[in-house]
Amino acid sequence: MKLIYLFFIAFINSIDNIGIGIAYSIAGVRVQLSKNMLISFLAFAVSFVSSLTGVIVSKYIGDDTAAIISMLLLAGMGIRMIYEAFHDSEDEGKINSIKVIGYKEAFLVGLVLALDDVPSSISSGLVGYDAFMVSMPYFVISFLIFFLGNYGIKFFTKLKIGRKANIIAGFLMIIMGISQLFG
Repeated sequence: MKLIYLFFIAFINSIDNIGIGIAYSIAGVRVQLSKNMLISFLAFAVSFVSSLTGVIVSKYIGDDTAAIISMLLLAGMGIRMIYEAFHDSEDEGKINSIKVIGYKEAFLVGLVLALDDVPSSISSGLVGYDAFMVSMPYFVISFLIFFLGNYGIKFFTKLKIGRKANIIAGFLMIIMGISQLFG
């Protein structure tokens, strides 16, 4: 029963991951297995460390600070996507092609998404749940979201919506970032 509870908490906290996965699918951005593993590992690692350190981490990075940092990073990524859509001199055919994120972006995305896991991981650690059991659902859910998002690319690239895809994806990133302030 504890495992079901922990997966439920991880799923609720992974709504941002779902939003980013959809945004990447719309923009035709593929998250390769190695980058997906990096993002998922960061979700696991941050959750694990947060669970272990419980009260100590909560003193240094409160919920509000984590939300603001996460909001700024996601909104910044969204703004960058929109900017690139308007200032990209490539033709429409190339815009509809599949892109692949690099390790730097994967690390940044993983870190941003992992920040959301801090409060619930600290809370779970404070009530005595094993750090590994708290962290594993974050890894699994994050991995599945980006793995399935790669299949969504096929659907969205067939629509051939060109620059609009990056603009929509950018706005989704910004919305997900702003939602950090209200979650």
